[in-house]
Amino acid sequence: MYFLEITIDFVSSKKAKDFFASIKPELDEEFLRSKTKISLSSSKMNIELSASDKTALRASFNALIKPLNLFMQLEEF
Repeated sequence: MYFLEITIDFVSSKKAKDFFASIKPELDEEFLRSKTKISLSSSKMNIELSASDKTALRASFNALIKPLNLFMQLEEF
């Protein structure tokens, strides 16, 4: 089993909540090879990824980083 934990510190709790709302529909999907758990605490978002193999972990990571990059560009951090 492979694990990855990421903490993202947003400028404000509103931005953290907005990003979470933007990716929530994707988090509701169930995957056989990976699991994602996200928690919010004020302006910090903690993301825990677990996967049965490296490829699944990388795919899960990319599925979060791409929308985060787009969100940051649109919000002009």
